[in-house]
Amino acid sequence: MSGSAKALSGLFGMTEFMFPMVLDDLTDQQAYARPRGDGGPSIAWSIGHLLNYRVFMLNRFGVEWSNPWEARFGNVPATDGSGYPSLDDFRVAWNAVGAEFMSALDDLTEEQLGGQLEDGRHEEQVLRDQVVFFAWHEGYHMGAIGQIRKELGLMGPAERVRALRTEA
Repeated sequence: MSGSAKALSGLFGMTEFMFPMVLDDLTDQQAYARPRGDGGPSIAWSIGHLLNYRVFMLNRFGVEWSNPWEARFGNVPATDGSGYPSLDDFRVAWNAVGAEFMSALDDLTEEQLGGQLEDGRHEEQVLRDQVVFFAWHEGYHMGAIGQIRKELGLMGPAERVRALRTEA
């Protein structure tokens, strides 16, 4: 694993670590709740959105993967959740996409990461910059999921980690 891939893997690895904890005590109804009423994202939308971008990046890494998430969770606003997958379906998808994503990321060379982009979505010039952006993007949405959890009366991610460690 290249040095850059190792560092980036650590960033995305944090989401891999936290993801099961922020979902395992949720109901579908809670996952679809939009804390700002009819506006803003739900946890379910955030999950679909993150899946969309992980699949997008897999394709950037040269791993051909169809993206069933783009139409509902790409650059489109959140909805009331009708028609969204269940949490169980999201978990299955996350495990499959996450495993492939982490493996592909770990296999990237410095040369690949330094490869020029013709269409960086946020003016990124090389693949490494785009991966860094999406690590930040993923952290942003994981923070939003934590905030939504708090608004639902649930523990935030850090509280969940502490509680689980205390139980162990």
